Amino acid sequence: MNDRLLSILCFALLLFACTTGASKELTASERGSLSTLLVNLSSAVDSYFSTLPAAPTENDADILAKATSPDPSLLAPAFNDYQLKTQYQGHYAVLLLCSKDGSVAYMEDAGCSARLDRQVTQAAPCEFTLKVSPNCQVEGGDPQ
Repeated sequence: MNDRLLSILCFALLLFACTTGASKELTASERGSLSTLLVNLSSAVDSYFSTLPAAPTENDADILAKATSPDPSLLAPAFNDYQLKTQYQGHYAVLLLCSKDGSVAYMEDAGCSARLDRQVTQAAPCEFTLKVSPNCQVEGGDPQ
């Protein structure tokens, strides 16, 4: 009886550990730190995209590596616990920060703007929502 109870308890703990690591709520401090890092990174990707004759064909990791080659510190270790996605919109860069498993969006930024464009405060899928028009007109962001 005790062995069976112990087995059930171990299984329950394992199940709980596996399901709680997928995504997490960010603290205000984490949000502040990550938003500053993301704005700086998206600016670097935006600069990189502005030099390209057409949309890049590389994956996100390669794009981020090329964009940060002048300053690799922009790809901060703080991003290791998250998934970063890039999107090319007519020479403008949009970056999306999501949970490590890619299921939940945390924030999104257009590299041409000087501030973080979208904080995701309610559960939302890891999908791009910002649209950048000529002259860096960002649609779909948080109100200023």
